[in-house]
Amino acid sequence: MATKPKKDPAVDNRINLSEHIDAFLKSGGKVKHIPSGISGQTTTTGPRQIVLSHKSNA
Repeated sequence: MATKPKKDPAVDNRINLSEHIDAFLKSGGKVKHIPSGISGQTTTTGPRQIVLSHKSNA
């Protein structure tokens, strides 16, 4: 029995991303260049780290 060749998921992701970008641009979307050092963070108060779980040390 022959085995199927393994697909590289990275190739599929690049193709899928490329298709999404093409559709976005064809629909009139525009890409902005964001200079280095600019943040999407809108507030400086509160926690800045993502907490994945609150494990108790009990």
